[in-house]
Amino acid sequence: MANRATQSLTTGMKILGGANIPTYTLEYLTSTAKHKQGSYETIVVPYIELGRDKKCGVEFGDDTPTVSRRHCAIERKGEETFIVNLSTSNPTLVNGRPVNEKFFLNNGDEIQLSMEGPKLRFNTTKTGTAKMGFTNKMNLVMKQAIKPYKTAAIAFLVALLVLAGGGTFAIIKLNQKNEIVVAELKKQKDLTAAQADSMANINKKNAELVASLAKNKKELENKLAAERSRIQAENARLTKTLSELKSRNDSLMNNNKSYVELIEPLKEYTLAIFYKGIKVEFNGSTIAEETYDPNCMCTGFLLEDGTFVTARHCIDAILTEIDVANFYDASGGSATLSYMAMSYDGNIKIDFTNKMMKADYSMDSFSMVTYQGMSGSLRRPNYFEGADWAYLKTSYNEGLPYDKSLSRQIPSGTELMVLGYSYGMEYRKSGTLEPYFSTAKVTLTGLQNGTINVTEAGWDGGNSGGPLFMEKDGRAICIGLVTGTFRKMERTGSGDVVGMNAGIKIVTPLCNF
Repeated sequence: MANRATQSLTTGMKILGGANIPTYTLEYLTSTAKHKQGSYETIVVPYIELGRDKKCGVEFGDDTPTVSRRHCAIERKGEETFIVNLSTSNPTLVNGRPVNEKFFLNNGDEIQLSMEGPKLRFNTTKTGTAKMGFTNKMNLVMKQAIKPYKTAAIAFLVALLVLAGGGTFAIIKLNQKNEIVVAELKKQKDLTAAQADSMANINKKNAELVASLAKNKKELENKLAAERSRIQAENARLTKTLSELKSRNDSLMNNNKSYVELIEPLKEYTLAIFYKGIKVEFNGSTIAEETYDPNCMCTGFLLEDGTFVTARHCIDAILTEIDVANFYDASGGSATLSYMAMSYDGNIKIDFTNKMMKADYSMDSFSMVTYQGMSGSLRRPNYFEGADWAYLKTSYNEGLPYDKSLSRQIPSGTELMVLGYSYGMEYRKSGTLEPYFSTAKVTLTGLQNGTINVTEAGWDGGNSGGPLFMEKDGRAICIGLVTGTFRKMERTGSGDVVGMNAGIKIVTPLCNF
């Protein structure tokens, strides 16, 4: 806490001295007693706490009982800003998801203090404090740098006064005046020995105080010199790190393969999936059988060991959405869906059915129903917790390079490359089935509910089942497949609870199978 107080106070002094300090804003999305909806606050300090405690830089009142006294903190380190949950009883949520330890914030992220608490939006700004008016700077520094650390601030200001020599000078002048008074009093006949001794004692104490202040001044100068050396060493380290990062980036830009060179040889192993027909059987009889003109609906891919992979929902979503076929398939019968997977150049072609694919059905649920007087079940699949995969071993011995272990712990911010047949054939010129290229960024390090969460994803309908790659040692390595868009449950004005698409999209990692 002392270190953060020093940082905040030092930052405040720099701001008032005219330094340009980076800022961000917190926009209040919920009206409370202390903050009106639509208002915002510019944050200038590197560390600020939010809560109902009066020492919090962003304070809420007693009208928000689910906000803890010290609920959470936002801290800026270098170019990264992250939020930390401080409360042991109430959660902190970012974009509707609880923060476990800390969460790195992006422009536009929505912060909520507890499930029922007020909401704020984190917005980055391009301007710093240099162009702010002095009064605005002073108000922000008093609230955010001085208020939370009032005691430390007073000690800091006293130390500065001592260092400047103001306190020492005032006491020396006081001694000089006292000496003159003593001399004058001694000339007066009514001056008693006791009064003279008292004044002499005061002069002695003042002399001791001057010596003490001189000692404290020296100690403070030594501490400041040590802190200055530490900051210089840290700056040198950061300068070296930035230089190394720039060198790596330049190396990547100048020496490694471009997107075109990385992706081009992988397109032929990214296959378009065509739906061909369905056959439903029960008790040895064919209930229904239909054949269709092949229709491009999804994406799959071939791994370098000859394994054909796609999303499970690509091969059985049609089945589970047709209640009749679903009923017979889940009640002792069989519904077989036929597909064809083909590369855009036609060199690779795989005919298969949903029954040929290996998949994970362990998380599916069943509901008991009656159809035409028969008792049976309907199967409801669970695709979005890491089980959205299906694969088939083929006779091919070529395909995409992949690394299952790499998919377990991909750092947040890593850019991924994506291939897929967005919108099928709808927007493609005649005879051109080449897969679309897009990118996505990992939002959280590691797996979340068995999946990789990404944002800024450029995929659309038809990309499901398509491969995602990350760059490693100048190569594009396959690490997962497209599943879909994260849906958060919201209550409508009529009271219905519906799933709404969020900005987070879901990737199923190869390590799951």
